[in-house]
Amino acid sequence: MKSIISLRFSDINGVLKEILISENEFKKACSNGVWFDGSSIEGFARRFESDMMLIPDTSFYYTINGIKTYFCDVYKAGKPFEGDPRTVLKKILKDVHEKHGFKLVAAGELEFYILRDHEPIDGGSYFDVSPRDKANLIKIAIAEKLSEARIAWSMGHHEVGPGQNEVDILHDEGLRIADKTLLTKNIIKLVCEAEGLKASFMPKPFYGKPGNGFHIHLSLWRDGENLFYDEGDQYRLSDLAKNFIAGIFEHVDAITAIANPTVNSYKRFGEFEAPKYVYWGMKNRDALIRIPEFADMDGARIEYRASDPSANPYLLLAALLVAGLDGIERNLEPPKSIEEDIYESGLYRRLPTLPPNLEKALDSFERDSLLRDVLGVAGENFLKLKREEWSEYASRRITDWEYERYFEV
Repeated sequence: MKSIISLRFSDINGVLKEILISENEFKKACSNGVWFDGSSIEGFARRFESDMMLIPDTSFYYTINGIKTYFCDVYKAGKPFEGDPRTVLKKILKDVHEKHGFKLVAAGELEFYILRDHEPIDGGSYFDVSPRDKANLIKIAIAEKLSEARIAWSMGHHEVGPGQNEVDILHDEGLRIADKTLLTKNIIKLVCEAEGLKASFMPKPFYGKPGNGFHIHLSLWRDGENLFYDEGDQYRLSDLAKNFIAGIFEHVDAITAIANPTVNSYKRFGEFEAPKYVYWGMKNRDALIRIPEFADMDGARIEYRASDPSANPYLLLAALLVAGLDGIERNLEPPKSIEEDIYESGLYRRLPTLPPNLEKALDSFERDSLLRDVLGVAGENFLKLKREEWSEYASRRITDWEYERYFEV
């Protein structure tokens, strides 16, 4: 093990940040913190209030290239900084446990393209093997690095799109899954760059090809019992789990701003099993919430399928948990599940849809008093930043499509 410590945290967009310190300074960092300029971090602070501090979370560490790596809590004026996404999730998880005794367990499926010179590395498709899958050795290297980092993973495979792959992060408690998501993305990028390749987690990098999703699996536990399980139900899913689903549906337009936070995110919806319509069930993979098959009570869970890898995992898990709890506390009931093909049956015509673009999703987030209140300063900073992003796109940016369509006018 090297005599260097990596301290990591994320900005409001979920972009990893790092400070390296000597191992000799680690004990001091744990007690006195490490100062940094918060005004230089996206969505954190203004110039005249920029002094912030990192305190390592010593409950767990990861190993990246032989370096012990700790996630940190961000402090400002001696208190946890309310604009730090990790702090937001950590507080919500603590409050939920104190009020209900619930523990959030989650897992994630990360999809990404592997590119050479901005083009997919191969022409492979779902579950293909070498030689059609040109990234076979890359995935093996990723798996080895994840294991070395102490990140439990369950599966890696070629996805539907050419050059598209998936890595699944094994279930863990909520805060750890958010940490592991950011580290997994980082490791995948590092492994690809070492081979002269690029990994892209862009939600929709290619027209006419599948987009990249970040499917989240969720369940609530108490005293070692999975509260989403009910042997007598059609789906072996408890009433509490259905209340949770109903809560997500109640707030889904606002959640979409968090789960799909880029202009590009909305070009993925409605194609290649990426959800567009708000419904739930087991068979249809384009359902917003799917109930995966499971072997025993430990596996009972729901899968939220609309989110994409551009989401900040701390804010995403916070939003889904708060919405689901609202459904539980208000005893909300979801609409009837759907198992038939919504297109062949014409059912899609009567189903609500997700917001069509980032602006509409941000409008919904701004109107959702529950999510805005719980996400607090982080939510306000996120909203401001994303409003500016939409304005830049809508008012000033000239796209390739515009050049192709209008240059000869």
